[in-house]
Amino acid sequence: KRKGKGKGKGKGKDGKRQRGMNKNKDRAVNADAMKMVRAGQLCSRMAYLNGCCQQDAEGREKCKGSHDLEAFFAGKPAAIEEPCPVLKSLGVCPAGLNCRYQGHIRDQKNVDREGVVLTPESPWAAKVQGMGHPVGETNVFDYEMVGKLRKKLFDFSRSIEVSKAWQRYCSGASDQPLGAIVETERKTLDFRGKSVLAPLTTVGNLPFRRLCVKLGCDVTVGEMALSGSILEGAPSELSLLRRHESEKCFGIQLAGGDVENMARVAQFVDEQVDCDFVDINCGCPLDELHKRGAGSRLMARTKAMEGIVRCMSTVLKSKPLTLKMRTADHEDLKKYPEFGGRYAHKLLPQLEQWGVSAITLHGRTARQRYTKLADWNYVNECSKGRTDTSIPFVACGDVLSWEEADEHLADHGVDAIMVGRGALMKPWLFTEMKEKRHWDISANERFDMIRDFTNYGLEHWGADARGVETTRRFLLEWLSFTCRYVPIGLLEQMPPKINWRPRPYIGRSDLETKLGSTSANDWVEITEMLLGKVPEGFSFVPKHKSNAYEAPKDEKQGEEMQDVQG
Repeated sequence: KRKGKGKGKGKGKDGKRQRGMNKNKDRAVNADAMKMVRAGQLCSRMAYLNGCCQQDAEGREKCKGSHDLEAFFAGKPAAIEEPCPVLKSLGVCPAGLNCRYQGHIRDQKNVDREGVVLTPESPWAAKVQGMGHPVGETNVFDYEMVGKLRKKLFDFSRSIEVSKAWQRYCSGASDQPLGAIVETERKTLDFRGKSVLAPLTTVGNLPFRRLCVKLGCDVTVGEMALSGSILEGAPSELSLLRRHESEKCFGIQLAGGDVENMARVAQFVDEQVDCDFVDINCGCPLDELHKRGAGSRLMARTKAMEGIVRCMSTVLKSKPLTLKMRTADHEDLKKYPEFGGRYAHKLLPQLEQWGVSAITLHGRTARQRYTKLADWNYVNECSKGRTDTSIPFVACGDVLSWEEADEHLADHGVDAIMVGRGALMKPWLFTEMKEKRHWDISANERFDMIRDFTNYGLEHWGADARGVETTRRFLLEWLSFTCRYVPIGLLEQMPPKINWRPRPYIGRSDLETKLGSTSANDWVEITEMLLGKVPEGFSFVPKHKSNAYEAPKDEKQGEEMQDVQG
């Protein structure tokens, strides 16, 4: 290659323009600030229960956290001038003395709602164990389980046997893919007529899913989790499996390209994870996953895809297996000229035979990203080729109104609608779909939803300085999408379309104008209304960068947007 090729603004080492996602170096400016925040906090147990009793065999304190109350309060910033939302919700705040809010710190002691000082012997210590165990959440793994995964002590013998059976079939030593399969005790999946929230990287976090459930969402799916990282016991990856008690039908999504690893993680999920179904990611278009043969690249690796589906379906004894894919990875005009090189219609009947309990189709190829509208006519063609109509067929792509959802259900052969970007722009879309009406939502009602998300985030991540800033970061990510919503009371044409490029507008109130702003500074100001002032030196760059408001060089049907759906 010519020396220096690929250099320039917005280009990577290979000379290609980096699309959509801002790289870590653009977001690292806040790392030092977060380190300072952590260094200035008290030991979490000391802060919550006003005492730390972690001692070694010789009676010495083995806790490495700070226990110096005088130094802590001397350096603690002024509290946010609002009552603690976690205290109001739970009756006690696990962040304790580290909490950034008011209402439960008296005479340098953490107290409950009734003003009673907490101690390690307090009944609250058993009811609310601490910030590491949020109330109402499951799939919180202890150090023992994480250690088993890291040290490779978890017993995967059952999944290993299944993988070996598949290898014998591939080598020709057996004419049966997996030998005799015992009838499982799986629950059947019934998605028909239900609204489904798509697995959304970063923005599909637990607090956002709680908000969507409150607004009428029937089925939620967690953020995409990497099978290899789960098997290594990575805490950040395991945290993606958490479920809130309000999520009545909840699935987790796994990504991976190795048959044995996917079989192993299926066994771990079957035995240790509380969920209603397990979804295989065959739709993510990111190169980082493609290097591992995962994501949408798995669609082009048919044998590996079959092995993963068959093995996971066999290993999962009590949980149904589902799969989400695109219309193709890259179009193959030589093999499939009749549908522009797309081949999902060929895979659907095979997936039904291999053992999936539901299939979701995103009406674009991976190479398209979001530069063209979803092709619902092709979705309908895929539906016509199904051989087992008892298996739910779900589809997604560009739904932003209840009329579009009803039209697809009636005309395009699908059993349920999955919503991704539409839910990020207007999570009350689930209410509109359920009640079949347009909601001319006010700015105050939208702000109340933002407040709900904030409170859910503080319960999930904690009300200490670290939890507040984590909640702020994820709230800002969501605001970078929901700012694209234009109030229907200002529209001349209905229903709104997701590919419209609205120009800046003046809302019916100052708050509505600010909520519609595409400026990150305005988003930060919105978070400061609920989470207090940002730390010194704070900056925000969206992880998922939308180009929806940049003037296109040529006419396009859709818009460029970094993929968030797994």
